[in-house]
Amino acid sequence: MELQLVCNALLLGGVYALMGAGFSLQWGISGIINLAYGAMVILGSYLSMVLFNTFHIDPFLGIPLSGAALFILGAAIYRGILQPLSKGGMVFTLILTFAIRLILENVMLVLWSADYRTIRVAYGGVSFDFFGAHIPLVRLLAFVVAMITVYLLYLFMKKTKTGKGIQAVALDRIGAQAVGIDIQRMYLVNFALGSALAGGAGALWASIYSFSPHLVGAVVGKVFIVAILGGLGNIWGAAAGGILLGIAETAGVSFFGAEWQESLGMVIMVAVLLWRPYGLLGKKFFA
Repeated sequence: MELQLVCNALLLGGVYALMGAGFSLQWGISGIINLAYGAMVILGSYLSMVLFNTFHIDPFLGIPLSGAALFILGAAIYRGILQPLSKGGMVFTLILTFAIRLILENVMLVLWSADYRTIRVAYGGVSFDFFGAHIPLVRLLAFVVAMITVYLLYLFMKKTKTGKGIQAVALDRIGAQAVGIDIQRMYLVNFALGSALAGGAGALWASIYSFSPHLVGAVVGKVFIVAILGGLGNIWGAAAGGILLGIAETAGVSFFGAEWQESLGMVIMVAVLLWRPYGLLGKKFFA
C-alpha cells in the first residue's frame, strides 16, 4: 500500500512539475502572473486531441507540435498585448491575463463544448507490477517525458546563449542591458517558452486524464502552488514543488478523503512560505 501510494504520488507529481515549470518561468523572470496559463494548458490538451483524432498522431509524439503552437501563441500575446501594456503595473497585467483566459476559455467552449474529453490510446490499458505496486504504462511514460522535458529546459538555460541571456536579465536587468542584451526579446522568448511548456503539459494531461474548459481555474491553482513551493523562476524548484504537490494530493485522498485533496496543497504552501519565503529552492535566477 505504501509503495503504491509513493508511485501514484510521483507519477502525478511529474505532470505537475512540467505544468509548474512554465508558470514559474513566466512569473519569476518576466514578472507576469499569467492567469491565462490554465487555459493554455487545456488548449494544449485539445490540440493533442485534434492531432490524435484527425491525423492519428500519438499524444506523446504530438507534444512538440502542441508546444510549438503554444509557443507561437505566447509570443503573439506578449508582443501584441502584454509588452505594450505592461507598464500599467502588476494589477493591470493581472486584468489583461484574466481577460485572455476568458477569451481562450470561451473559444474552447465554442469549438469543443464543455463536455469532458479523453484520448484513448491503444496501450491505455497496459500496466505492470513493481514490487506489488500497480503502474499504468501511460502514466509512467508521462512522468518520464515530463522529467526529460524539465531536464532539457535546464540544459537550454545553462548551455545556450539565449538561456544565459534570460538568466542575466533575471539577475540584473540594468547590467544585462548595459552589455547589449535585448531585454524585451529575452522576456518575449521566456514568456513564449513558458507557454510552450503549458502546451506540452496539456498534451501529457490529455494522455492520462479527462479535460474540459471547466478545469482552467483548477489548473491555475495547481501551478500557482507549485511555483510558490519550488521558488519562482527555478526549474528544479518547480520539479520539486510538483512532486510535493503530487504527494500532498495523493496522501490527502488516501488518508483524509477526496475532499482534502486540494486543501492539503494549500496548507503545505503556507507552511513552506512561513519556513522559506522564497520557496524550497528559490533564488532570483537559475542555478
